[in-house]
Amino acid sequence: MVTPVAIIILIKDITENSCKFWMQERVEDGPLNGLLEFPGGKIEKGESSVLAAKREFSEEANVDIASAPLFKIQSFDYKDRSVCLFIHFSNGEGINPDNGSWFEFDYNEKSLAYKGRLPEVNYEIIDDLLNYIKKHISADMLENIWAQRS
Repeated sequence: MVTPVAIIILIKDITENSCKFWMQERVEDGPLNGLLEFPGGKIEKGESSVLAAKREFSEEANVDIASAPLFKIQSFDYKDRSVCLFIHFSNGEGINPDNGSWFEFDYNEKSLAYKGRLPEVNYEIIDDLLNYIKKHISADMLENIWAQRS
């Protein structure tokens, strides 16, 4: 069985060379304990991925997010479960969530600086999002990343 999961990646301090993503350290009895993750959780029956992502972010970080465009959908098989991740992102400028920290990512090094500190699926997600942001910067169209995608 595949579990649908929604997450939000909060982004701020976007420059020509890097940006910051907000993450939490996972606390659980299991293989992901101590790893850095984006807030999120299971999508409830009848709930859209964006509503689930916003709800989970509010529950985990004590912040209500106004806009959270869908970035991509990605499936991943852990040893004990399979998930279908609905990955949303949002502008984090001026937002200070609870229970986590901001982590800087360089567009060239990407997720490599955090090797061993993230769940395996997050490396590809982070690298894809960094490429997406960098392309918008290069095209002088950064403001377009916040527009709702269809």
